[in-house]
Amino acid sequence: MSHVGRFAPSPTGPLHLGSLTTAVASFLHARQRGGEWLVRIEDIDPPREVAGAAAEILRTLEAFDLHWDREVLYQSTRFDRYRETAEELLASGLAFRCSCSRKDVLDASPGGRYPGTCRARRRHSGATAVRVRVDPGEIIFADALQGPVSRDLGRAEGDYLIYRRDALPAYHLAVVCDDFDQGVDTIVRGIDLLDPTSVHWHLQRTLALPHPRYLHIPVLVNAAGQKLSKQTGAAAVDRQSAAEIAQFVLAYLGLSVPAELKGARPATLWAWALPRWEITELKGVRSINTT
Repeated sequence: MSHVGRFAPSPTGPLHLGSLTTAVASFLHARQRGGEWLVRIEDIDPPREVAGAAAEILRTLEAFDLHWDREVLYQSTRFDRYRETAEELLASGLAFRCSCSRKDVLDASPGGRYPGTCRARRRHSGATAVRVRVDPGEIIFADALQGPVSRDLGRAEGDYLIYRRDALPAYHLAVVCDDFDQGVDTIVRGIDLLDPTSVHWHLQRTLALPHPRYLHIPVLVNAAGQKLSKQTGAAAVDRQSAAEIAQFVLAYLGLSVPAELKGARPATLWAWALPRWEITELKGVRSINTT
């Protein structure tokens, strides 16, 4: 059976401990199954991107002996693919153009749920976004670690964006197209992306694409219980301390490195972990405290 996993960071800054842990979990899971592990740079949001961050991320992965298969895919090279998919959905009536701003949506629905303002609108003044129609009913899928997930997408978000008014593709569209085109069949990522998975599941179904297998692992949190992220001040991973940090990562994933391997390079630690680590040990766990 094929197994294709991936790690898909956004170049909004360097890797921190939380994102590195996700990369290691994805890498080990793929390697245990004799599968491929891909790296994709999700660089479709220029206003949020940091110059040089993509190259920095790749250097960090290499310093931790996380070697990917195939060429790195940059989403910024795939705008034609995303645009064609959006046009197909528009032509089929499964999507529609929307001229509402974020403020318009919030004013109409304080919770941020899109109220359907442009569903029947035929004429627009100014730039338009593209939204996919969401019918009433729950999206139900099984996460291999978090169990059954049920979300009423219509009530939670309403018709969701796949193209923004600034002519940039939305994350939901890009990730669904890329996972299918790359043959990704298993996605290991943080539990903070569990809710968006209902959108991806819906879009995959709308496009008649297969659903990958999802495993949402717990996120690392600080002393205040906040997810480690750039927004909460998570520090960049120090490549010079790769051996020590790799041990911490394995500890967060549930493995205690033996004394004789203290100070070993990451490749040695990953080789030791491969026959010992079991991702199902993280079943039902939503966060891991790093303090």
